[in-house]
Amino acid sequence: MAVEIVDGRERSTALALAFERHRDWLTRRLALIVGDAEEARDLVQETFVRAVEHGPLPGVDDEARWLATVGARLAIDERRRRRRWGFFPVRETDARWALEADPDLWRALARLDRRTRAALVMTTLDGFTQDEAAEAIGVPRGTIASWLARARPVLQAALAEDRP
Repeated sequence: MAVEIVDGRERSTALALAFERHRDWLTRRLALIVGDAEEARDLVQETFVRAVEHGPLPGVDDEARWLATVGARLAIDERRRRRRWGFFPVRETDARWALEADPDLWRALARLDRRTRAALVMTTLDGFTQDEAAEAIGVPRGTIASWLARARPVLQAALAEDRP
């Protein structure tokens, strides 16, 4: 087996360091999309499998963006696959971690469909433009814009209900 060198390090070491650096935040992002922390962990593992298949990650600045894009695509694809084949979710949800972190925000996000949550997470938390999020999710930019526009009043109403 040949060992690839990336920035003076073995490729496996570089991927291990990338995994340590990005695993936790990527798990949180994907859990916001799929609504299940365990499923998010599985998707993070699959994201890094894709990174191994892809070759060296694009670089430190683009590394997180590449992982966020691939992870969001995998999350959306998995949901489509389950819906198409009629799979039942393994568990209804394991959102205890989210409820402990910010119950109002989690309940508000739960009112949105997964694609809209993915677009919201990508544009708000991950810093993607609407064009970049549209390309990552595989929809026109206008679709992203309309999802986000419809999400705002839903989130505002949900957060207003939860506040005294």
